[in-house]
Amino acid sequence: MAKNRLIKTKVSEELYAEIEERIRLGLYSDESEIIESALRKFFAEEAREYLRGLAKSAKLKEKEMLEEWKKIRSEEKSIR
Repeated sequence: MAKNRLIKTKVSEELYAEIEERIRLGLYSDESEIIESALRKFFAEEAREYLRGLAKSAKLKEKEMLEEWKKIRSEEKSIR
């Protein structure tokens, strides 16, 4: 299991109200869960945009890129 690290941050009143509302609705259990979820989504989107840029500069079509991704993923699984 990965070790958790503490990060302190400040957010606006508006963002904190959004966080509190989602916890109140039961969508998340606490602030940490919301922030971790948001960071994972942010990093995933950032990686997708980076890959799209690489594919565009290499003049790859999306279908070709997805096929290459599937190949890489299957190779990773066979290594494990």
